[in-house]
Amino acid sequence: MLTWNYPGDKAMLGKCEQFFLELMKVPRVESKLRVFSFKITFSSQVKDLRNNLNTINDAAREVKESVKLRQIMQTILTLGNALNQGTARGAAIGFKLDSLLKLADTRARNNKMTLMHYL
Repeated sequence: MLTWNYPGDKAMLGKCEQFFLELMKVPRVESKLRVFSFKITFSSQVKDLRNNLNTINDAAREVKESVKLRQIMQTILTLGNALNQGTARGAAIGFKLDSLLKLADTRARNNKMTLMHYL
């Protein structure tokens, strides 16, 4: 039975039903409850977002400052230029990150080793 259509004595309803009956009298109750819910969860969402952004910033800083990563990228560029020597791609000054996916597919003559093994 829906509380707001209850024809009987409201005092006979349970506390929960009485509460919801009063709540139904509040104008725009659904919108107000959404705002209230947002207000309650906002600070924890901001905290989570800050933590995630800090993690991303830390990771970006590590990538930017990593000497070893810079060395391996330089090695990959040198290998790519050596493999593409004599072609238009043989004198590249950089490469796209999706080119790294090819490292596992580029095999040696014996088909047992890839560039990834070499690196």
